[in-house]
Amino acid sequence: MEVARASIWKTPFIGAYSKVFGVNAVVNKNAPQGFLRRLRDFLRVGLIALTNIGGVHAVSSMIAANSNFIIAPDTVEDEELRELEALGKEIMRVESRLKAWGNMMILSDKGVLFSTRVPRNEARAIADFLGVDYDFASLANYVAIGALAVPGEGLCFASKLLSEQDRRLLEDVLKLRVYAVTVNDGLSFIRLGMLTSPYGVLVGESTTGAELMNISLALKNF
Repeated sequence: MEVARASIWKTPFIGAYSKVFGVNAVVNKNAPQGFLRRLRDFLRVGLIALTNIGGVHAVSSMIAANSNFIIAPDTVEDEELRELEALGKEIMRVESRLKAWGNMMILSDKGVLFSTRVPRNEARAIADFLGVDYDFASLANYVAIGALAVPGEGLCFASKLLSEQDRRLLEDVLKLRVYAVTVNDGLSFIRLGMLTSPYGVLVGESTTGAELMNISLALKNF
């Protein structure tokens, strides 16, 4: 696996407007063709759903996904849902006052960590749908925990804001090895500037050489 820089609309926030899981992606419907080619060529993404979610452009905050499932808010529109269905995953529309499920959970193929804001009954229903173990936490005293980690194939990149206890919890729940990194010249909310597939890692254009080396080292150790 290799790591490279990318941008979208001349910004380094590639993970705000897109979410990659496995070799699939959900990307803002107005994303430039050059960015889509980058996903296909470097991350080897095969299927891309071009859509907003509930009318929201920052799609990564709205959905959670792993290799087999997509968790979406009840505000997802029918046309948007059809785009998601074309990816061939099972989709759960969660009836809830919460909408930004990408912020409220961190999901792997083997576990899910929910924010403490998620009601217990909703968490249980989602975990049952996914067929995985689950737990609850605020990470680094943030409830929008999804912005602090990027799960991948066998490993999970996490914000350097997380304590050692936070990282151990992520490893236990997600069944992934956790590496602490930053992107975009010190950005701690790493999901906003990072995308990962089984074939590589894309980071925002502002990511420094030292940050690239740290991510590359994690990939080599893995």
